[in-house]
Amino acid sequence: MARRNVLLCLCMVAMAWTPRLAADPRGEPIKYHFQIDSQPLGDALQQFAKQSGVQIIFFSQVTEGLRAPALNGSYTISGALEMLLSGSRLIFRVINPKTVEICTEGSRAS
Repeated sequence: MARRNVLLCLCMVAMAWTPRLAADPRGEPIKYHFQIDSQPLGDALQQFAKQSGVQIIFFSQVTEGLRAPALNGSYTISGALEMLLSGSRLIFRVINPKTVEICTEGSRAS
């Protein structure tokens, strides 16, 4: 059952590629417009993935019982994730320009 939940979560948040996370050709941070209501954190991260085109990878158990604040406006990927994860025990790690991992501070996957 747990394996199925993890696979389901990974499938649901695996989104299309994005050109870059960090900067545009002029060296300025890329900003995306987000409109995400306050909701369970797992759902908010799925909305984030859809709206940014960035893959978000996380185990469904790490977001259970957590709620994300509303996010409405233009943010960089990092800025938006910091807002969504604020007040949780979770952090994010950029794996590559197309993929971000969400995990607890002490359990980063290698």
